[in-house]
Amino acid sequence: MSHSLHRYGTYESLKNDYCIYARCAKGVNRDHPGDKLRKILSIYLSEEYVNFGSSHAGKNILNGLEPEEYAKTLDNSYGIISTFAKRSAVAGVLKKIRDAELGVSIVVSGLIDQVVDIARECNLKPHTATLSLGIYGDRSLLAKGETLMITTMCGHSQVGTNLVESVREKVKNKQLTPEEAARILSKPCPCGIFNTVRCAELIGK
Repeated sequence: MSHSLHRYGTYESLKNDYCIYARCAKGVNRDHPGDKLRKILSIYLSEEYVNFGSSHAGKNILNGLEPEEYAKTLDNSYGIISTFAKRSAVAGVLKKIRDAELGVSIVVSGLIDQVVDIARECNLKPHTATLSLGIYGDRSLLAKGETLMITTMCGHSQVGTNLVESVREKVKNKQLTPEEAARILSKPCPCGIFNTVRCAELIGK
């Protein structure tokens, strides 16, 4: 799941940032996966999630995506994703999906040591690991590090540098709270992998 792989930040700032992606495979289980995906959606919602969304619907839950309406569209989908800020919530989701035995591939993005530890806690063995090797090239062309920590939470680059800097200035001037700023910044990211909890913490600093 490369679009959630390149989140930028310190180890400390990434400790509470996880994405879980359930995806059906073409030629294996992509035909009529609606019931399985609806079950996984209900599992996501049963834990303390931060965000989820749909690129097909063009919005996330913080931008008006209703879970009940979204569930009706899953017959024509092949995957669903959600974002979490608590290790316990990730473990809860994985245990419930494990017990449901749905036969759908599950990808967890996060710090590799934490993801492996959670998998072991859930009696699961990771199948594959994909690692980000960092940034190569002329780094002077990039935004400042504190801005990259926020923009890279949208893997399709829909959260722009200028928007982040504008919203941050409003937080400094007490025009917005960090939580309000995080919700504004989450709106351009329809997938729902933008972690508003982490964003509010970062922008509040």
